[in-house]
Amino acid sequence: MKSALSDCRALVTGASGFVGTWLTHHLLEQGAELTSILSELNPRSPFARMGLDKHIRCYYGSIADYHLIERAITDGRINTVFHLAAVSMQDLAYQIPWQTFETNVKGTYNLLEVCRIHRDQISKIIVASSDKVYGDSPILPYDEAMPIQGRNPYDASKSCSDLISQSYRHSFSLPVVVGRFGNIYGGGDLNFRRLIPGTIQRLYSRLQPVIRIPSDGIYMRDFLYIEDLVQAYMAMYHYDAHHGVEHIFNFGTGKLWDIQKVTSLIQRTMNLEHIEPHYEVHTGSEILHQHLSPERARTVLHWSADTPLEEGIRQTVDWYDRYWLSESHQATSGVV
Repeated sequence: MKSALSDCRALVTGASGFVGTWLTHHLLEQGAELTSILSELNPRSPFARMGLDKHIRCYYGSIADYHLIERAITDGRINTVFHLAAVSMQDLAYQIPWQTFETNVKGTYNLLEVCRIHRDQISKIIVASSDKVYGDSPILPYDEAMPIQGRNPYDASKSCSDLISQSYRHSFSLPVVVGRFGNIYGGGDLNFRRLIPGTIQRLYSRLQPVIRIPSDGIYMRDFLYIEDLVQAYMAMYHYDAHHGVEHIFNFGTGKLWDIQKVTSLIQRTMNLEHIEPHYEVHTGSEILHQHLSPERARTVLHWSADTPLEEGIRQTVDWYDRYWLSESHQATSGVV
């Protein structure tokens, strides 16, 4: 019997990251043949522990390396590109802005230029963008017709990547589809500076969860569960990028949550409501409220976020319980 994606030969950039791992696993389950460009392989990452690197063709180097990208695309006879690779943390982007622009901007235009040169073999290009491209807009929720206006290093880099992707579609008729996502959460995110995994990690160690608060209110975000995100990528994959009128889509739940309530929900899920959070004044330039309208994705792609936050948090906590139990077992067994 033919697999659902047996004709898909995809390059997944950023495959070893949090989102990339889930997407890679799903694509492999559906029968796709995969290639990736990785800067390195963290042996403790879910990607490595699941052995996904053994099931795909891996090239090691920089996503900004034009010749490496070209080799990966030609060797793998790639017909589909999922472009996820990026420096994705605001704090890190402030510390190393040059690397953020090198990865997020140069990586994008080199990848798209290779696709342009080899356009005869490329049928789909799906680019991961962000709600951060809308900048600090007072108009909520964001819709796809609003201007791109990222200002700080990360937001500006994603704005550039987004515009470059649109330019290659407009100027060269490349089959580009851009997905703009809100805050993504779920098991497998080992970046513990993020709210949900960081809160779970601290509570697991019976430490106070940290809630960062600005001087002028409370941060509010739209939280999208990882399995709904994977389905968003599949909705874009099955979309006719050549003939479809729309090519930019917001993906979110359409709901806003303040981070205090999210922290409280995690505590309730872990039965640790008695631990008082520690409030930390945040002086950075992070946007106060961010909220995406998913109406276009719902109407055109027939996609919706089906996982309630309460259920997504429960599944996420369960994932970390299993992960840390496994880590503990390996430590006591002397396995490195």
